[in-house]
Amino acid sequence: MNLLTWEGYADDSFVKPFEEDTGCSVDAVYVGSNDEFFAKLMGGGGAYDLISPSNDTTMKLIDAGLVDPVDMSKVPASKEFFETFESPAWLSKDGKTYGVPYAWGIIRIIVDADAVDGTPDSLAFLWDPKFKGKLAMWDDIETVYTAARYLGIEDIYDMDDEQLAKVKEALLELKPNIRKYWFTTSEMGTLMQGKEVVGGNSWEETLLKLKEDGRDIIDVDPKEGRGGWSDSWMIAKGASENECVYKWLDYVSTAKVQALGHKVTGFGYANKNLVGELTPEEKESFETLGMSDPETLKTVSWWQPVKQRAKYLEIWNQVKAAQ
Repeated sequence: MNLLTWEGYADDSFVKPFEEDTGCSVDAVYVGSNDEFFAKLMGGGGAYDLISPSNDTTMKLIDAGLVDPVDMSKVPASKEFFETFESPAWLSKDGKTYGVPYAWGIIRIIVDADAVDGTPDSLAFLWDPKFKGKLAMWDDIETVYTAARYLGIEDIYDMDDEQLAKVKEALLELKPNIRKYWFTTSEMGTLMQGKEVVGGNSWEETLLKLKEDGRDIIDVDPKEGRGGWSDSWMIAKGASENECVYKWLDYVSTAKVQALGHKVTGFGYANKNLVGELTPEEKESFETLGMSDPETLKTVSWWQPVKQRAKYLEIWNQVKAAQ
């Protein structure tokens, strides 16, 4: 069975037991971006059985007929999923389900507790002039979404030109506060650890590492919402006949295996019973991030396909280039 997936999603800690128990052999090819899933399947998807794209890419694959529907009755472990992942819109079309939710994460808004009075409840604090040169934001389209949420735009994934112009203006207003646009999570972690910046947006692993180092960091839950992603296992067109496919889908949907996945990646996972498979120390970290709380999932603005993606990226590049 051939997987096209992200690093950490085919780790030996759970692949080896699967191979031993089922007799199936697993080979994984890793991607660096969601664009690769579409490109590789369009170029001849027969080389792959399962893929694991994010929720802003799944519908593009479904609409192109590159994936098979999933018979969820063959994935009994999915009955233990959080409600959010029982029938997500990004995997559903014409009454059929096209994927099994797997890992997920939230784009965190963080700030050093010493830098603010109380806990911010809005994204507006990022625009406070007192943070001039003290923030770092992700060099990604997600920061465009953040500005749109700040402005109160309702459909941030389908903005028209007028709305995008307002977002660009907001990002330019934010720019004096930005010391650096970070590209990797380790980069943001280094900036925070060295106290070169006091906040910005980040991934869970940065927040968790800072807390483990004893830093008093606030994980802001803004009233405007936070961005989030969810990766799902999807069956490449014609691969449903491979008997190993459904064995894998059910196996990686169990709490035990998703707990092993969490130990590798630090991500949240779809199975709500995962936390029961963690050590006390791991459980504490997991709950610190709110990943065992279904209410956390309700605060997330889940990524969606963006029709004008090129336009979004154009204004983002203009903002970065502006003096």
